[in-house]
Amino acid sequence: MTVRQAVRATGTAWVAFGWVVAFLAAHVYWYAGGQLGRAGDLPPLVPGSVGGWVFEIGVVAAFPVGAAACLAVARARGVPRRIAAVVVWTGAVVLAVRGGAGLVDDLLRAGGAAGGLTGMSIADVTGTARPSAAELWSGRATDAYFTVGALLFALLGFRCRTPQPTRATPP
Repeated sequence: MTVRQAVRATGTAWVAFGWVVAFLAAHVYWYAGGQLGRAGDLPPLVPGSVGGWVFEIGVVAAFPVGAAACLAVARARGVPRRIAAVVVWTGAVVLAVRGGAGLVDDLLRAGGAAGGLTGMSIADVTGTARPSAAELWSGRATDAYFTVGALLFALLGFRCRTPQPTRATPP
């Protein structure tokens, strides 16, 4: 990796780390009772099923694991680069699926498809039959934020890969 590539990877890693910290801060704020930017009710902190527990543990673990991968790339030490790359690419895919599906769902509903992509009504999504414009845009902004995270992690994935040795071309 050249110095220029390392600098780009480091900068992207710090931006992705900032994304993770902002994402975590928003969730702490919402679970502490904050209402700004929230669309609908939050799921309960204590899941009611084994599947719910597995999902919640995965979501909670994603914050420190994603942050550690970003820091590993930014500092170029700690976690081996290949492991960081796997974590970064996994995060990019999960965020792309969540954000992309949410944006498609929003677009379908805005276009008149009552059930959107998921088959859920707007009342199912927001918790009210007639959500305000702020609630609708909050959900769309959340979906866009996931998509931005996916793009950041994908960019980081491209930038943190170990380059293959190049062959000298004959004259």
